[in-house]
Amino acid sequence: MEDIQNKIREQEEEQMINNAFQTLLDSYLASKHRKKVEIITKAFNFAKQAHKGVRRRSGEPYIMHPIAVAQIVCQEIGLGSTSICSALLHDVVEDTDYTVEDISNIFGPKIAQIVDGLTKIS
Repeated sequence: MEDIQNKIREQEEEQMINNAFQTLLDSYLASKHRKKVEIITKAFNFAKQAHKGVRRRSGEPYIMHPIAVAQIVCQEIGLGSTSICSALLHDVVEDTDYTVEDISNIFGPKIAQIVDGLTKIS
């Protein structure tokens, strides 16, 4: 019974995460920026995998925080794909075994530079 409840909870969390990401994509697609959905999706999937199994003090999956930050960057500040990717990835270097060099190799030097800068802000 407990296994079934855990599976249901996992599916509900997965749906919550995917809904939050879809809301972010919808905000981005409604903006005037060039539509670079592929790199944003890549950053989301990378961050989601990197933070897999990690929870915030509130108990929610950790990935909800980077999605929320990316939503602010997109909707409230009006920045584009580079900034959205950086927001999604902003805690990966600080909280996982990935390095700034890894981010640079996968997402390019500009995003890596922003992530590195964000990591250094205490």
